[in-house]
Amino acid sequence: MDLRFLLILAGGAAALWAFARWRLAVQAVLVLLIVEGAIRKWVMPGAQDLVYLAKDVLLLAAYLGFWTQRHRLRDRSAHAPALWLALSLCAVFGLAQAFNPRLPNIFVGLLGLKAYFWYVPLLVVLPAVFPSDVALYRFLRRYVLLAVPVGLLASTQFLSPSSSALNAYARSAQETGYVSTFGTSTHVRVTGTFSYITGYSSYLLVTAVLLLTILAFQRWRWRGQLTLYAALAMTLLGMLMTGSRGPVFLLLLLFPIYWLLAVARERGRAGAISRQVLVLGLLAVVLGYAAPGAFQAFRSRATGGSDVPARLAAPFVAPLEVMDEAGPLGYGIGATHQGAMAVVKNTLPYSWLRGNAVEAESGRVMLELGPVGFVLVYFVRLYLVVFAFGQALSLRTRFHRTLATAAFLTFLAQVPGAVVFDPTMNVYYWFLGGLLMTAMKLDRAVAPAATGAAVAIAPPLVGRSLPAPSPAQSPAWQRP
Repeated sequence: MDLRFLLILAGGAAALWAFARWRLAVQAVLVLLIVEGAIRKWVMPGAQDLVYLAKDVLLLAAYLGFWTQRHRLRDRSAHAPALWLALSLCAVFGLAQAFNPRLPNIFVGLLGLKAYFWYVPLLVVLPAVFPSDVALYRFLRRYVLLAVPVGLLASTQFLSPSSSALNAYARSAQETGYVSTFGTSTHVRVTGTFSYITGYSSYLLVTAVLLLTILAFQRWRWRGQLTLYAALAMTLLGMLMTGSRGPVFLLLLLFPIYWLLAVARERGRAGAISRQVLVLGLLAVVLGYAAPGAFQAFRSRATGGSDVPARLAAPFVAPLEVMDEAGPLGYGIGATHQGAMAVVKNTLPYSWLRGNAVEAESGRVMLELGPVGFVLVYFVRLYLVVFAFGQALSLRTRFHRTLATAAFLTFLAQVPGAVVFDPTMNVYYWFLGGLLMTAMKLDRAVAPAATGAAVAIAPPLVGRSLPAPSPAQSPAWQRP
């Protein structure tokens, strides 16, 4: 029996499971996001398109499962009227743009709608997935620890020749091409379990932010956190081995903000700061000793390129450069999407753009949606930055504030970033939005009087049972 037919049958069964177990399905999608590329590259290269769509099918089923049970849930959407209004206007405008006459067909418009809006429902669904702080913390901790096996695979790729089967991209049978190298051209730019370098780089940046915020919540203690430090080491090493300068530079720019919000302003900051300095110093020494090749190769790429100023300026100047060509309504949603040619046949690639092309996502949004759509999209991004920052300052417990800080840092980094056209960051961006809404919901459930002595959060969440607190005690995440 044909493999593709079997996959479709399996996908249908998985969708039924996701509808019934939608909470687990949302978590499974986030794991699938990590291993999807490995399946496409090495397990099922002949069915890459079906594997690529699997997470979207599971999410759709999970959305429907959530919708059928919404009346039984007591979750209320976070109070953010400007955000919900802006998202609604974006959705209406985007739907109209799917019928833009400058598009080659409606399928390109549907592809664009998916890219812009498919993961937005995570803002509403995710707070219902995690009913408690314990459930949320357990998932986040286990999720970031996946960086260890992914990083070990990336290290093996880095040490292997470019001709190795480990160093492959997710290409169709008709595509050919080289594997990117850097440094002395003897080291590959690794992809880990992801299809391409961009996806792995996005995963590493988000994982680094989550790890730093979890460690800040734990005050950078040693006890019970060694696996987290190992994950942080593999994440930082992975950033170097990708050869991508953006994630490293962004992390360096975000770190002072993270330090002020998640470490310096919290209780016990003196001990946390000293432990943080010690840990990061040790990590730098260990990585420098264990992986000098990665440092040297990255340094060569970072200092040898003359395009850095232009790339830094591109997200800000690209919309202005293409605004006249876009016209008042643009070329239609999805017009510049990298997968558009899969649904357009018998025509020259992107001929409908009339030669207008731009790399930066901000310019592509302008080309597709015109000035009105551009303002709507980037208003949402800027509003999320301001909104998350306010929550990072105002939420009552340390745990919830660190989650809001993670969302804030991600939103801030992605204002000029690729949220729409990077499939990996697309999922993570709205996942962090849902994480912010979850933190707000859980924070509302915390009793104002829960400010007494605290039971340590770490022991029960690394495999040991939680002792029953006395009336004068409260869980650590309820500590102000």
